[in-house]
Amino acid sequence: MRRVLGAVFLVILLAAVSYGATRLVVRKTAAAGLSACPAFGVLQDYLGLTPEQRDKLASVDAQFAAVRPQLRSRVWETRDDLIATLQDPNSTRAQAMEKAREFCAAQQAIQINTVEYITELRQHLTPAQQQKLAGLVGRGMCALTGGPCGGRGAGRGSGGGMGLGMGGRGRGNGCCGPAAPGWGKP
Repeated sequence: MRRVLGAVFLVILLAAVSYGATRLVVRKTAAAGLSACPAFGVLQDYLGLTPEQRDKLASVDAQFAAVRPQLRSRVWETRDDLIATLQDPNSTRAQAMEKAREFCAAQQAIQINTVEYITELRQHLTPAQQQKLAGLVGRGMCALTGGPCGGRGAGRGSGGGMGLGMGGRGRGNGCCGPAAPGWGKP
């Protein structure tokens, strides 16, 4: 009986220490600003940046990582507002158009931020790395993950849609929707 209680106590102690260590690491990472946009690190790995290049880009990454969450949040908020307006049978055409303009402006802001980051990044790259970046821009950032981006595909709105994920924001599983294999076949 004592051994069982000792083992249970040891498991609880290990869980508490593990939880505390995880919280500490997460806080340090968040303070560095990189947790807001982990894609920066993935991109730097893909481009094969040297430690010197990474050091030079640390302040650039921190600058852009500081604003990305707000821009992304604004896109989702304006998207949700537009959807709510379109679903409201009492909304007017003018209200819907205003919400659409707000959504477009939010998307434009994040796109401009992305282009600003790419142009800033390019200044610190070798010609070979610039070529690699140019190829990635053509394929999209999701190419780094080894597959297509989540969502319903080009021109089909943002998010998984079709009831996939919370509020259409899930990655979807590719099993349904016009872009899915076998769509429309019996």
